Amino acid sequence: MAPPIADLRDYLAETEDYRRIFDHLRYDQQTALPDAATADRARQIGLMERQLRARIADPRLDALVAAVERLAPDPEEDFAAWAIARTARRDHEAARQRPVEALADFQVVAAEAFPAWRDARAAGRWADFAPWLRRLLDINLRMADSIGYTDHPMDALLSTYEPGLSYAATDRLLNGLREPVLRLNAQRQARYAGRAPVRFPDLDRRTTFAFVRDLTERIGYDWNRGGLAVSPHPFTSPSGANDVRFTLRDDVPFDEILTSAVHEIGHALYEQGIAPELWGTSAARGVMPWLHESQAKFWENIVGRTPQFARFAHRVLVPYLGDHPDAVTPESLHEALVARPTSVIRIATDELTFNLHILLRWEIETSLLSGTLDVADVPELWNARSAEYFGAAPASDRDGALQDPHWCHRWMGLFTSYVIGNLVSAQLAEAMRRDGVDIDADAGTGTFGPMLGWLRRHVHAPGRTYTLAELVPRATGADLGADAYLSHLHRRYAPDSEGETR
Repeated sequence: MAPPIADLRDYLAETEDYRRIFDHLRYDQQTALPDAATADRARQIGLMERQLRARIADPRLDALVAAVERLAPDPEEDFAAWAIARTARRDHEAARQRPVEALADFQVVAAEAFPAWRDARAAGRWADFAPWLRRLLDINLRMADSIGYTDHPMDALLSTYEPGLSYAATDRLLNGLREPVLRLNAQRQARYAGRAPVRFPDLDRRTTFAFVRDLTERIGYDWNRGGLAVSPHPFTSPSGANDVRFTLRDDVPFDEILTSAVHEIGHALYEQGIAPELWGTSAARGVMPWLHESQAKFWENIVGRTPQFARFAHRVLVPYLGDHPDAVTPESLHEALVARPTSVIRIATDELTFNLHILLRWEIETSLLSGTLDVADVPELWNARSAEYFGAAPASDRDGALQDPHWCHRWMGLFTSYVIGNLVSAQLAEAMRRDGVDIDADAGTGTFGPMLGWLRRHVHAPGRTYTLAELVPRATGADLGADAYLSHLHRRYAPDSEGETR
């Protein structure tokens, strides 16, 4: 007879294949699917969601996990068996709380809503998307009721992927960043006031993406296990460690493509770094979305906005500039990344007020869920908060309430993962430096092995074995908090007496 862990692995391998097919369906929808196939794809995605939920909630999985648990594998001597059983148990218990009808309905409606969002954004008409958001809101509330909560529906929704923070703790962290961020951004804007915006030469898609391929490979992305496509909004599609693709927009300025590429490569490196002994099981994915965003934010911000990284990226870029090799300098590239004007568009804004974009969405989502805001009134509140946080209201709904497709992909509350990711990324950087990794110097020389190796050991390898609350202290020696992140922002945007920034 096969040992219990082998039986469990076999069951999970088939389940993960369903999940990978699901990921491919979603990836294809956002990159190449003909519009006429939307209804078919929505039905297919709903079917896959039902199959996944049925397998994860199945009593057979309970029995298979219990058989491994009875052997009490030691996490030190047999980490893989312990981790696989632990993750499968957590998934099984969570799935039993989540009704299959709500899960499938969300996927079907979300798949149909995506092209509606895309077309509404192109037209700048919130009213065209509002009926779809109303349907998605109702499903979010159904899910929250099924999971159960005491204070706010967000308490339930924040745990729809992985155990996260409570509504109260999340609200406290987000609101605690408001004043420091506004103050630091005022200093940043004063420092760069009057400077002409950095202008980049127009590079065609082929040249730009060739540069992205070159840059990301040097950082550590394995192109034999990945790929790149164009979509209306950048994202990473993890379908197992041997198939981790990402997408970019090709209709935005070069510096946005650069920061998006470095952000997405953080997601992709995480998935490619899962320990092979976990592959083919539910443990072999990153902790979505909390730790996943910390990896993207580490590379995008902690590393990618340093002057040292700008020098490295510039060296990679020069051969792609053709007849204009002097069009960009290391200094102008760095300035474009830290002096970027505050924007009403999240993915185009500066590092600081990005956090306020998330606070804006948090305020809207929590109000929608509590019934104090109607879907039809979202643009009004959005525009008011934009004026308060960014100094301007969007010119149209296209640049306001319609700028993100996330309501068509994720349960409400998960925008907060971007801020949680910022906080965790700074704590990881502090711990990495204590262990002797010189992030700035290594970024300048293009020596990313020490950084990536540290992340592989402390974050990537265990996959989903540890929750957010467990992994952060394991990796950094401290519980999640805002101190390290605020210190990072002050070092970068409030120079010391010698005028140095990071």
